[in-house]
Amino acid sequence: MKTVIKVDRDSVPFPEVLRRGRGGAADEEFQKASAFYSEFDKKRQHSRFEFKLYRHKTVRDALAKLFNGKCAYCESQIAAIGYGDVDNFRPKGGVLDAGSTYLPLHYWWLTNEWTNLYLSCSMCSRAKGGRFPLEDEKDRAPVLASASELLKECPLLLDPCVDDVENILLFSSNGTVSCNDPRGLTTIEILSLNRAELVKARQQTARAVLSQLEVLSLSEGSPDGPQINTEIVNRLKEMMSPEAPYASMCRQLVSQAIAAKPNGMVALAFANDPLAASVKAFTSGEERAAQTALNKFQADQESYSLEAETEQTVAAYVSTRDRLIESVRIKNLRAIANLDLNVIDGSERAPWLMLLGENATGKSTVLHSIALALVGERYRGKLVDALHLDVPRMVRNGADFGEVSIRLTGATEPRTLRIQADGTITATGREAQLMLLAYGSTRLLPRKPNSEVQGTNYARVENLFDPFIPLVDAQQWLLTAPAEAFDYAAGAIKKALTVDVERELVRQDGEVGIIERGGLIPLPRLCDGYQTVIALIADILSVVLPAWKTPDLAQGLVLIDEVGNHLHPSWKLRFVESVRSILPGMQVIATTHEPLCLRGLHHGEVAVLQRGPRGGIHMRADLPAIDGMRVDQILMSEHFGLQSTLDPSLQSLFDEYYALLREDNPSPDDRQRMETLRNDINQKQKLGVNERERRMLEAIDRFLARRIEVPDQIELAEREQSLDAELSSIWSEALVRVEGAA
Repeated sequence: MKTVIKVDRDSVPFPEVLRRGRGGAADEEFQKASAFYSEFDKKRQHSRFEFKLYRHKTVRDALAKLFNGKCAYCESQIAAIGYGDVDNFRPKGGVLDAGSTYLPLHYWWLTNEWTNLYLSCSMCSRAKGGRFPLEDEKDRAPVLASASELLKECPLLLDPCVDDVENILLFSSNGTVSCNDPRGLTTIEILSLNRAELVKARQQTARAVLSQLEVLSLSEGSPDGPQINTEIVNRLKEMMSPEAPYASMCRQLVSQAIAAKPNGMVALAFANDPLAASVKAFTSGEERAAQTALNKFQADQESYSLEAETEQTVAAYVSTRDRLIESVRIKNLRAIANLDLNVIDGSERAPWLMLLGENATGKSTVLHSIALALVGERYRGKLVDALHLDVPRMVRNGADFGEVSIRLTGATEPRTLRIQADGTITATGREAQLMLLAYGSTRLLPRKPNSEVQGTNYARVENLFDPFIPLVDAQQWLLTAPAEAFDYAAGAIKKALTVDVERELVRQDGEVGIIERGGLIPLPRLCDGYQTVIALIADILSVVLPAWKTPDLAQGLVLIDEVGNHLHPSWKLRFVESVRSILPGMQVIATTHEPLCLRGLHHGEVAVLQRGPRGGIHMRADLPAIDGMRVDQILMSEHFGLQSTLDPSLQSLFDEYYALLREDNPSPDDRQRMETLRNDINQKQKLGVNERERRMLEAIDRFLARRIEVPDQIELAEREQSLDAELSSIWSEALVRVEGAA
């Protein structure tokens, strides 16, 4: 009989911090949460209740032990990918049912329940979000349901602690996973189990398993007779063990090898092995059927169009997996000849990409291209006509056509937009399937009452192409918004303005304002800086809230050109973090010239567009982390590339000094001029107070002086290594002298 391998919660001691019934911390947090949610309608515009115990270190440690340090859903090693989180199988922050109705009270009471806690990688956790579909929505348990009532629910997500997952999901040697079961298909789609980096990691592991199996099989032909290679067998057993990444796939591959040759060496080596016996050996026919079912399921998931603007369309959009941009490829559009942008996707929140670069390096072109490719054919046509866009001028001079190709997570094919030199537009993926907001560098406030709202119910991008089109009238929209939308928007606006969340944003006498010292301060009376932030947040929420109901669950794409414009430095510092906290599921691609706007970004979420030595634009993403850098350090780093933040007169001396340093055979006059420049610079800024420091700084100056001549990154790295060696030698000589003097 087949042995089913499941995660056994009884194998790990119960985390005492979660134990209820003793009047301890768990009871106290439950009572506070119960009080909060009992008056939820009154608290919508205040911050959500913050549970703490389920993230306690003892809980994390217990989950790490229970799931062997692996993501419960995709089996990636948490330590290997560097990030993980405690996930609630039934979401704690509310769910969207099959009809896109928001159920804000599900399933808060299970937040600290041990049986509802799983170790998850950030990618699976983010992809899952607030989705928890059931086979039949009528079986949804009531609020505060008991364990027996929850058992009546039939989730469409596989539970690794309950379901025999590795005999439902079928792993292929190419790293993909498929299924012929509705629950398995839903799990693959919602958790994004075929995301690119995960498929690549599984494929590498599969190759290692198949290589070992092949060597083991070949030993059958040994002239000394069949002998089991115990080293290979032990290696395969390690890869099949519960502690190993992608162990389910490894067990399937071994099981299939046994089934393919029941009397062969592999079967002999793993006879009576419980791990090998735990998995069904899928036939080639079953594998083809599973792949066919997956292809059909994905096609059905991609068949919706937001341009239909019906409740069924919205429901299809919010119930499917999140759609994020994975990569963008641009060819022959304006200054860009060829450019590949890869968007990092490893955060527990939706990824950002901040584009830096000098003027005319194509930053705005990237945003324009993405917007035109994703808005859908109908909206794009209206946009071109209404704004009189000069589409032919987007094509690079001398090229027959320009093209942008965008790959979205979970999509079977990239979305490609091609613009011919005569302005003719053709596109694959013509339907709009992503909520999209796009803003240009000038974001004006509406000056006329009851201004006409641009865009559609699923997208608004006019301001990106025309700076004279204002943002939404925030006060007018808030006055007419439903009560739920108003409360959620009010909470978001207060977060953006760092206003105490307990203060009320109210609608009173035809105005919207903040209660201050017993009186109302209407939004239009706030300074323009405040109003600009409010208008931007309101503009985004006016599109996403009708579909997603709450900003916490909203997903889509926001494009912002020159994100720091109109913002005071204090707001530039917190802009990224504020937007991320308000809209954690919205992906943002933005441009900036402001170093302060990089605060809040993760390593890998910044890219620099640069002109190459032979023309054309290329991207540099191998940038140092900015955590801990001062603003002047960021400006002088590879992010902005300033030589210094010095006074221009001092910088001109450095420029001349560096120019002379680049000379291979300087003349006596040049040498004399260099000495004069050293003295002049030294009077304003020390070039070293002793011989060691002067020699080290001179070596660094020679490197910096010639760096501009080195376009090749490999050659630049070699020169950097040479500099390191020279500095190390200077340092060693100084140490020898010190020791000799002693």
